[in-house]
Amino acid sequence: MMVMDLSGLVRLLALYGCCFATGWLFVAIGMPLPYMIGPLLLTATLYITGRMKTPISARTRPYGQMIIASTVGLAFTPAALLVILEMGLEIVGLAVLTGLCALFVSLLLKRFTRLDYSTALLCTLPTSPVEAAVIAERFGLDKGVVVLSQTIRIASVVVIIPIALYVADGCPGSAGRTLGATGALDIGGIALLGVSALAGAMLFKWLRLPNPYFFGALLISAAVSSSGLPVAPYPSLVLAMAQVVLGTWLGSVFTRELFVEMKLTFSIILSMLLFLLLTSMMAVAFAGLTGLPWEVMVLSAAPGGVTEMALTAQFLGYSVAVIVSFQIVRICIFMPGVHGFIALARRLETRGA
Repeated sequence: MMVMDLSGLVRLLALYGCCFATGWLFVAIGMPLPYMIGPLLLTATLYITGRMKTPISARTRPYGQMIIASTVGLAFTPAALLVILEMGLEIVGLAVLTGLCALFVSLLLKRFTRLDYSTALLCTLPTSPVEAAVIAERFGLDKGVVVLSQTIRIASVVVIIPIALYVADGCPGSAGRTLGATGALDIGGIALLGVSALAGAMLFKWLRLPNPYFFGALLISAAVSSSGLPVAPYPSLVLAMAQVVLGTWLGSVFTRELFVEMKLTFSIILSMLLFLLLTSMMAVAFAGLTGLPWEVMVLSAAPGGVTEMALTAQFLGYSVAVIVSFQIVRICIFMPGVHGFIALARRLETRGA
């Protein structure tokens, strides 16, 4: 047993090493989010083809989330917070429109697949794959299909939107591409940022709030940053490693077993791409009404993970605070309500509605 455990550990370390090398290669060829997209594509290929079977524990993800969240928290200056407070109506409005897009796509997914409406709705609503799996298990829905759909949604957003914006606007330059500290290291400031992230995550976990390793770390880091305390960004290598951890875990979810029913898988992929297209079109129209840059609105409305959208915004040099605010408000609206939405859908289906 010890030999098998050691063998699995060696394979995982080798995988992380290959993923880091892939990220470095993506940097060399000028790809956006190289240390996220590179490991995601490599790991997904290895797991789908069966070359890699050792499971990657979800316990690795919180470390990457806390590092990214606390880095994002540095963007929440007092001036940025004032802008966010002034945009409350726009933020809520965009969240509601994204939800309507999800409802429309879920109806199409049910129409063209064998899925019942409860499962189709849970496949489409923008929430985390882990949270969706828990809800699916609670209501007796097909957990594998739900996890596949949620993961395809996030992966498509992570890969397609950064590349599309990168092509549209070109290389962001060194200011946008540099995510961490590049000068002399401020050990005290880095330590304060790390402690703030950990304290926020533990507090949110103790309070049993959703996604504590991101929201908790983000909130406390933002509070510390906006208060004027001397926090400092992590070195670029640390941020690259955090992205490798997140990208590798996300890619490992794509196992061969999830692709048994090719028609269903193909329908889910098309549905998620349609969802992404609808939210992007809606965001561009919304940008014309608000006067905000369309790139900012596309990232704000994108039905992906807030961690990944924050990384994309920071890499491409857009307003991280505004984009994260849109994403967080949407998640705060939907995540507590997903359970109620599915319960209502089940009740309506039982009555034949």
